[in-house]
Amino acid sequence: MTGAGHPERASRVAAFVAGLREGAGPETSELGFLRPIEASSGGAGDLLAVHDVSYVELVQRTCAELSGNRLAQLPTGDTMVSRASYDCALLAARSAIQAARMAKIDAPAFSAMRPPGHHAEPNRGMGFCVFNNVATAAAWARKNVGSVLIVDFDYHHGNGTQAWVERTVREPGADLGFISTHAYPAYPGTGAFNESQIIESGFVIDIPLPLGTGTEDFIAVWASLLPPLARRVAPKLILISAGFDFLSGDPIAGLPVALRAVDELCCSLQAVSAECAAPLAFVLEGGYSLENMRGSGQVVATSFRRTAARTSLQPNVPADARLRAMVSEVVKSVSS
Repeated sequence: MTGAGHPERASRVAAFVAGLREGAGPETSELGFLRPIEASSGGAGDLLAVHDVSYVELVQRTCAELSGNRLAQLPTGDTMVSRASYDCALLAARSAIQAARMAKIDAPAFSAMRPPGHHAEPNRGMGFCVFNNVATAAAWARKNVGSVLIVDFDYHHGNGTQAWVERTVREPGADLGFISTHAYPAYPGTGAFNESQIIESGFVIDIPLPLGTGTEDFIAVWASLLPPLARRVAPKLILISAGFDFLSGDPIAGLPVALRAVDELCCSLQAVSAECAAPLAFVLEGGYSLENMRGSGQVVATSFRRTAARTSLQPNVPADARLRAMVSEVVKSVSS
């Protein structure tokens, strides 16, 4: 689908799923995200809650014009597609919706599909992303479940998700929140702290991480921000753009952050899920080291199969002065 040597390849998903199964052990029935997700087939109606019809038709037409094993770049950006890419991207978006449907308080769901989606804006695809999977799931959940919190810890800023949230949060409907940590400056160059905004019906919070951000500060940011932001939006569902390319050793990204940060993220998410009575639905984004993808799958499964999930957090203050100032300002703003 993307061509030989492309980092966004099928083996990365296979590695992650293998890790999930290894981490789950024999008690696989206890882990909701190990149940197969069967996305429904059909038209593109769900996409139109996020994407302009002209863009959806452009993707469909571009892919249909390719024959055999030919590849092309989407006219809107740096995303390779094949004849099958439209159908695959549509299936990935529907899989995210199905994860949102299946998620339960004691059984998180995980859509481990490709292509990823958080860079796809309402009128363009970019950054390996065709359609915005997590935004499509959020649009469905906002209509059918209630308020939604979107959490994005990918190395790269979820510019496409933010573009949709900025437009949607001002429209009538359930509350909507989006929080992203991401390396800065890095592709796609968006996500500065001053892009953050908090309004009555929701928020966008961008925490740009300096390129030297280490494990402890990464953990501290999330442990400090997740509880007050979750309380602000009171989610009925928490959707996670789960990109594991923030980990050290990623071949095209990576911060100096160790694998144990994945466990801490899961613990933080379990805590806010329990406090808000909001199920967790994960949607796979980036992550291009097969070793990290497998390891992340193992850690995610191990974290969620513990019998005593963490239900409260003891946040540490980030050591980095810039991060400390941003966290303090956000906490003060959402708590006032």
